Amino acid sequence: MDVVAAVIDLARKLGVVVEEPVPLRSTNNHVIWLRPSAVVAKISAANGRSTDELAVAKVLADAGAPVVPPAEGVGRQLYRVGDHEVTFWRYESQENISEPRPESLGQALGALHEALMTLGVHGPTRTYEEQITDAIRALDRPEFAPELRGDDRDLLRRALRKGLVTLANTVDTGQIIHGSPHRMNIVIVDGCPRFIDFETVQRGPLEWDLAHLEPEVADHYPGMLDLDALAVCRTLVSAATSTWCWEGLHRGPDMRNHAEHHLAAVRSALK
Repeated sequence: MDVVAAVIDLARKLGVVVEEPVPLRSTNNHVIWLRPSAVVAKISAANGRSTDELAVAKVLADAGAPVVPPAEGVGRQLYRVGDHEVTFWRYESQENISEPRPESLGQALGALHEALMTLGVHGPTRTYEEQITDAIRALDRPEFAPELRGDDRDLLRRALRKGLVTLANTVDTGQIIHGSPHRMNIVIVDGCPRFIDFETVQRGPLEWDLAHLEPEVADHYPGMLDLDALAVCRTLVSAATSTWCWEGLHRGPDMRNHAEHHLAAVRSALK
């Protein structure tokens, strides 16, 4: 029995009605809607991230933050299936949903940051710097992303190193942030943006989160932002994204498009 079938079997044993499972996403994790129930199963590698994600999500949901909560009844604990971790989340249909306006995204992200502050010393210890350092180390390996040209590899490495130093000297990098609040990690519930995927919650500058969204969103963010640091974060996010997309070309043609798009953004920023 494969892991998806085993998770469906687990869900049924927990009392979840599953008639026609629908794959929603399959990148770092397998995400499946257990139709017709309002339950989504998230299947992840057993690396401890799911435990942290669920703990953060429960605090945020209980605080009334703009998030999609764990599924009612079955979602407030972690399950293990083989060498995978499984969590269950509330399903929110995105059919016939309008794109959220920048104003609502800015306000929602501000509310999320305010709720994340309540984690305090119990919040994550990992930082945005670790992501950047991991990308630099990957680029240093000759066998990494073999289709990435040498001059482009040097460009990405230079952007990552330069941005890391700049941010360390300009903004507060110890705040608790989502880490990756891009559009794929936002769903609309009753017309309002709600965030998902909290395995990336980390410490870093608020500007790092804003860098994952359109520039107009920052105009409506309720807190103070350093616009120079925001520009640096945008370049860093593009450099890191391009790095990992080059390594993931085997996942499909979209990866090359993303890799090229973000590489061009870095090239333009460093002119």
